[in-house]
Formats: sequence, structure tokens, C-alpha cells
Amino acid sequence: MNARYRESPRNAEIEDTRQRSLDELLGPVARRIRFEAGAELPLADAIYFPIDGIATLVLQRGQARFQIGFGSRGDAIGIQKLFAPEFADMSAKVLKSGSFICVAPQTLRRLLREDAGLRERLMFHALRAAGRYLDEAARTVALSLERRVAHWITRCGETLASDIIPITHHDLAHTLGVRRSGVTVALHVLEGERLIRSSRARIEVIDGKGLAAFSRPQFS
Repeated sequence: MNARYRESPRNAEIEDTRQRSLDELLGPVARRIRFEAGAELPLADAIYFPIDGIATLVLQRGQARFQIGFGSRGDAIGIQKLFAPEFADMSAKVLKSGSFICVAPQTLRRLLREDAGLRERLMFHALRAAGRYLDEAARTVALSLERRVAHWITRCGETLASDIIPITHHDLAHTLGVRRSGVTVALHVLEGERLIRSSRARIEVIDGKGLAAFSRPQFS
């Protein structure tokens, strides 16, 4: 793991404890499935609790798409629909191959009625996720395309704990809900600033601090 992204041992220990507790609660009714990078998670079929896989998440409103972050260990992808059915539709695409705990929505609804502890635990997941998603969507709407791309690369690098991000221009454009040509221009701008190096199917961060600074909103 790149030292720049290394998680503190204490935070890692807390997250592992939370995940083990959740695994024990859901174990009897859950399936553990491995998804390869590029696969779409069928959110209508299950709620997904990542173990070592990572998914990029997109909020959809009509034809508009907003990249709202990433789902990784400690998250519950799709859980907000159980507590807020009117919440906007989401899609999730696997960015890093790995395993996910999968539980059918109807099964989880039954467990929530029967187990107050699980209901409290998952409500925490849902509220945390919904707040984070909406905050991320509002943040990206305020950014120019170049800064949106920079922000996505920064957040993706943090989530993967790597300076190498395996993604094509086409997939990045689809994730951000913009034209591929716009993403290509934005990446050229970031390369011109000597912040990244981009090739056909991968992006390499060469100045993480500079990229993070570039991604922030600019106020006149």
C-alpha cells in the first residue's frame, strides 16, 4: 500500500470489528459473492456489503447522472432504499474485484422487523450513506468538468489506496455522466498541469497534493 494512503491501525481495527459484527448478524441469511471489475451490481436483487471489493456509485435522476463516491468495506450499497424508498435510483459498478455479502431486500426487511439491534445498525449505515451521497453530488455539481475529473481521481486513489487507477476514458465519462470527449480534454488539462499521467486504460497520479488542491472549488 502506498504510504500516502495508509490507514491508521486504530481506524482499521475499529472497521474490522464493525464488519465482523455485521457478518455475524447477517451470516445465516447472506450469500458471499465475488464480482469482477467492470460488473454491474444488480441493486434490485440485493443489498451489498463489500468485504474486499470496491464499487463506484452513481446517482440517477431522469437522464442526469451524478458520481457520488465509492462503496467499500464498512458500507452498505443500496441500503438507503429500505429506509427511504423515495431516494433517487443508484447504480453501482465494480471498480476493484472482490467479495461482497449480498442479502435480498425482502429478507433484510424481515430481519429489521425482528431485530432492533440490526435495525439500529443498518439505519446508521443508511443515514451515513445518504448524507455522504448527497454531499458528494452537491459538491460535484458546483465544479467545472476538469475539477470534477480531478476530484474523482483523488477520491478514487484514496479509496483504492493506490496512485494507479485502472479505468478507460469511456468508463470515466459514463461514471460522471458526461461526454467522452470532455473527459479526454479534462485529462489533457490535468496532464498539462503535471498532476497525472493518462494512458488508454489507466490513470497514474504523479502529484496527489496538487491534484487534490486543483479539485477544490474556485471562488472569485
